[in-house]
Amino acid sequence: MRFRKSLFVYSIKNKLSTSGKAEIMENALIYCRVSTEEQAKNNDSINTQERTCRKFAESNSYKITGVYKDEGRSATTLDRPALQDLLVRCQQDKSVSIALVTETDRLARNTNNHLTIKALLKKAGVKLISIAQPMLDESPEGKMIDTIVASVNQFQSEITGRKSARGMQNKFDTGVYPGWAPLGYKNVRINENGVIQNLHKGDLSGEEYLAKKSKTKGVIIKDPEKFELVKELLKMYLTGDYSGLELCDIFYAKGLRSKMGTRLSNSVLLVLLKDPFYCGLIHWKGQERMGKHEAMISVDEHHQILNIISAHNQHASRRRIHNFLLRGFLFCDICNGRCVGDKHRQYTHYHCSQKIQKHGNKGQNVATLEIEEQVEELFKTIKFSKTFINLIIHKVKRFYEKQRKEKNHKIRILLNKKMRAEKDRVIAEKKLIAGVFDDEDFGRVKARSKQEEATFDNQIDELKEENEIDFETIRQILILAKDIYGAYKKAPYELKRLYLSLFWDGFWIKDQIIVKKEPSNLIKTLQSEHKILLTPYWCPRRESDPHELSLKGF
Repeated sequence: MRFRKSLFVYSIKNKLSTSGKAEIMENALIYCRVSTEEQAKNNDSINTQERTCRKFAESNSYKITGVYKDEGRSATTLDRPALQDLLVRCQQDKSVSIALVTETDRLARNTNNHLTIKALLKKAGVKLISIAQPMLDESPEGKMIDTIVASVNQFQSEITGRKSARGMQNKFDTGVYPGWAPLGYKNVRINENGVIQNLHKGDLSGEEYLAKKSKTKGVIIKDPEKFELVKELLKMYLTGDYSGLELCDIFYAKGLRSKMGTRLSNSVLLVLLKDPFYCGLIHWKGQERMGKHEAMISVDEHHQILNIISAHNQHASRRRIHNFLLRGFLFCDICNGRCVGDKHRQYTHYHCSQKIQKHGNKGQNVATLEIEEQVEELFKTIKFSKTFINLIIHKVKRFYEKQRKEKNHKIRILLNKKMRAEKDRVIAEKKLIAGVFDDEDFGRVKARSKQEEATFDNQIDELKEENEIDFETIRQILILAKDIYGAYKKAPYELKRLYLSLFWDGFWIKDQIIVKKEPSNLIKTLQSEHKILLTPYWCPRRESDPHELSLKGF
C-alpha cells in the first residue's frame, strides 16, 4: 500500500512538471539489496524490489538499462559487488541519468556511506530516486530529511547488530561456541530432532534456504575425517619428543590437511596447540566456560601442552626445514673455517665451507649422526661437584616453595571472592522467589555474578598454569644438575641446542673425528671456582685436576 501511494504521488508530480513538453525517455538503473536476516524475517525478496522499481519506471517513462542485485549483503559497508558495479557504470555510461531504489536503506545503513554514494552519483550526473520516499528531493528540506533518514537507517542497523551480538552471547551461555569450529571439528545445522540438515544455497532458492535455515540451529560436531588425527597429534606433542615441524611432516603423510587443503604450517600448528577448544573450553569476548562439544584432551593435558610450548620458546634456536644440530659449533681443523650441514638425497653430512678454495675434500665430509654421537659422548666427561649439586637443589627448593606459597595465597583470595559472588547469586534467587526482586533486577545480579565468577576462574587458572611452568623449569634444572649426559641425550632438538651453547664454544674436526674442543666461558668460570668435575679428556689438563673445593662466589 505504501509503494502504491508513493507511485501515485511521484507520478502526478512528474506529469505536472513535464506538462506541455515533449516526453523524453530517460535511462535508469535499478539497485536491489537484501540481507540474510531481513529476507528471513520479512520475506523482502530481491524480486519484490525489482518488480516495484520496474512498475515505477514504466509509469514514469524510464527505460531500465541495468539491474544490480546484492543478495545476502549488509548495507553497513560499501564493499558490495553489485553496488560497486552500479557506481562504475554511472561514472562511465553518460546515458544513465536515474538510479532507482525502493528505499534508501537498500542503498546504505550508514550515514557517511549514504552521503558518499549520493555524492558519487551526483558527480556522475545521476539522480537517486527512492520510490517509497518521494520527499527526498534536492531541495534544502529534502536534503535535511535525507540526512535524517540515513541516520535513522544507521541507528536501526546498530540495533540489529546489537540483537545479533545478544544472540551469539546466548549461544555461548548454553555452551555452544558462536564462531567457526577449529580443525578437527565442523559447523553443522540440526533440526529440532537433532538430525543434521544439509543446506546448500546452490540447491535452493534464497527464500527456501532461509526458511529451512530458520527451523534449524547451528552446532559444532566432530569432523569424521580429521578428529582422530588431530587428537593423535595433540597426544604426540604431549610426549615432548616432537617439534612442531616434525608433527607437520608426520601428519601431512597421514593425510591431515588444513581447512584450505594444504600442509599445516608451523604457525597454524602453534595456534592449534594453544587453542583451549580441544580441552572442552570455549572463549568469547573475554569469557570462558565449558562447551558442549566433545573434547580431545583434558584441561590438565592442555596446560601441559602450554608448558611444553613455553619451555621450547625459552630456547634461542628454532628447527629449520633441514635440521642440523651442530650448526654453528663445528669448525675445520685444517683452515679454521666453519663447517656447514648439507643434504644429498637421503644422506646428510657436515663439510668445511672453505674446502674448495683452501684444501681438498678428502676426509672432510662427516655423516651427521656420526659426528653428533661424538659430541654426545663428550657430555660424559663433565659433571657438577656433589656440593655444588646440593647447593643448586637447596636454592631451587627455596625458590619453588616461595613461589608456590605466594601463588597459593593469591588463589585462596580469588576463591573467596568467587564464593562471595556465588553467595550474591543465591541471595538474589531467594529474593526473586520471595517477590522482593523482579525478574529484571534478578537478571542484572545474575549476569554480574556469572561474569565475576568467570573472571576469577580465569585468574585462578592462570596462577595454576604459572605454577606448572615454574615446576617444569625446576625439573629441567634438577635433571641437568644430576646427570648432564643423560639430560642432553634425552633432550629435544631445541633443548640440545641450548645445552651446547651453555657448555661449548666449538668443536674442530679432521679426518671425520673431533680433534679439539673449546669449553664455553661459563664452564671455564665454574672450573676456575672448582664447582665442576672434569675428566682428563675434557680439554688440555691443568697442572692438577680440580676437585670438590670451595663454593665461594656462588
